[in-house]
Amino acid sequence: MLSALVKSAVERDLWAAAEGENNEKPLMIRFRSELRTVADVSGYPELLLINWNYEPDAQGLPTEASVEAIDDFEDLLLVALENDCQTVLVCVITNDGSRQWVCYSNSVEEAATRINSMPQKKKPYPIELLTDDDAEWAYFKDNILGECDDAEPPVER
Repeated sequence: MLSALVKSAVERDLWAAAEGENNEKPLMIRFRSELRTVADVSGYPELLLINWNYEPDAQGLPTEASVEAIDDFEDLLLVALENDCQTVLVCVITNDGSRQWVCYSNSVEEAATRINSMPQKKKPYPIELLTDDDAEWAYFKDNILGECDDAEPPVER
């Protein structure tokens, strides 16, 4: 059974941002701020990482042309995965030629099917899917939130 608390947080869609540096390049993280305090994450035991490697500018960030394609992909991704909260996007990380969407799902197989069914713009999306079991959301809580400053207030997306 999917967590009502997770679904409610996704519906409110409040985000926070953190910035830093990794590999001497800017690191930008957007995350659903309410999810840092949700205790019941049941129903979403599978971690899904979606990676898009892009041609970076001198600072490791996407060029204008890349940003448009990446943003279009993210919009389609949210529709494909979150219309029924089968999979939820918890954060987005941009650093040194890569954007990563961190999701939790009740079925990564279903999420992959939905991603593969998304409409393609010009050519196939240059993405890689990685999965793992993570029923306690340790990757998000320890590796992402553990590095973020709580001072940033949430903003509606």
